[in-house]
Amino acid sequence: MIHAEQRSSITQFELGQMFRKAPPEQRDYQQAAAWFAHSARQGFRDAQYMTGLMHARGLGVERDPVEAYAWLKIAAAQGSRKAMRCLQRLRPQMSHTQLELGRERSRRYYRAFVEPTGR
Repeated sequence: MIHAEQRSSITQFELGQMFRKAPPEQRDYQQAAAWFAHSARQGFRDAQYMTGLMHARGLGVERDPVEAYAWLKIAAAQGSRKAMRCLQRLRPQMSHTQLELGRERSRRYYRAFVEPTGR
């Protein structure tokens, strides 16, 4: 049985996908990024990956490699192969300082958004 919170995070993720994959004239990356972020904060791994990807590419949000790294890192820590591949492409583009900031932020996000849920 899926818990109510988990259903909510899946629904939020699906809304993000709906806005991201809409026909070009209806596509809304800002809405997609917002829904992915809501779901990511509830610990949903796929949404964490998408939040990182949106920040890496600057889709619907300002391009931010540190924020991208943080979300991709926690998704990768939970077994997302897509996030792992994205991190491999992102790391060489980041400075040492950005990497350190991304690692610290990912630890903070993991404690806040993953550990409490027991996932």
